[in-house]
Amino acid sequence: RDRLPADHASSATFPFFLTTRGKIDPGSASRYITSLVYAHIPGPVDAWREFPVPVRDLLFDMFTRRFAFTRLEDLPRARAVWESTTQTNLRKSMWETRDKAMKTTGNRDPMAWLDYGPVWLRRDYWESLCEPSRARACPTFRELFDRTHKRKGTNDYVSESARTIAETYDRTMAERYAEGTPQPDLDPEAWVDAAGGPRKGRVDGFGDSLDTHPVLSSYASSIAPPAYASSSAAPPVSGVEEIRGLIREELRVELQTQRAELQTQFSDMV
Repeated sequence: RDRLPADHASSATFPFFLTTRGKIDPGSASRYITSLVYAHIPGPVDAWREFPVPVRDLLFDMFTRRFAFTRLEDLPRARAVWESTTQTNLRKSMWETRDKAMKTTGNRDPMAWLDYGPVWLRRDYWESLCEPSRARACPTFRELFDRTHKRKGTNDYVSESARTIAETYDRTMAERYAEGTPQPDLDPEAWVDAAGGPRKGRVDGFGDSLDTHPVLSSYASSIAPPAYASSSAAPPVSGVEEIRGLIREELRVELQTQRAELQTQFSDMV
């Protein structure tokens, strides 16, 4: 592949590229974007679109001073993907902060969260974001599912499979958690059950299916003899719980990311 001239990367520490799905790789580049945003919050803002253009330009310049594009074909869409990544990362951080504050206080009222702001955000900024005029209660995972899988202006799901998933998930949660018992915002295992379980290593429900194949295959490789270390080899029964734990953790991370991206889409629509 063609690479950029050497002088382009002379001031950069690490190379990076864009994946075919428009993602920044490696993950360290994405994390650096987040650290830059944390250090340059311009005020009581919780969305990337609220950042002044000069601040956006500054952060992009700072990013490219440390990370250099390694492929010429990435340049035309580099800024757009960077903007999208920054927006998603900030939205995910804000959601995680509010979700943690809500769970810690046991209260959905943002005014109860004043003492539970993130370390990377000034307290006065956080307090402003908690004010009733600014704060919006975080929608639950099920609420997000309904908003993205129901026809606008109606209570009808866009497909029979979406309706089945929602009803099955609600029924499973009701069976797992007795009345009056606090329910988690998302139960990954219940969601897998509602979506029909992994199909050929994938779980359906939100946008792109969640790929659990890497978890299964890597675990099988770690516990099976070389001759049987393949994704098709059945792992020992004693490892079932370990596999479930690995899948649960992967689902938790992936579903949180998808929820943050969905919230970003809704924020842009309103």
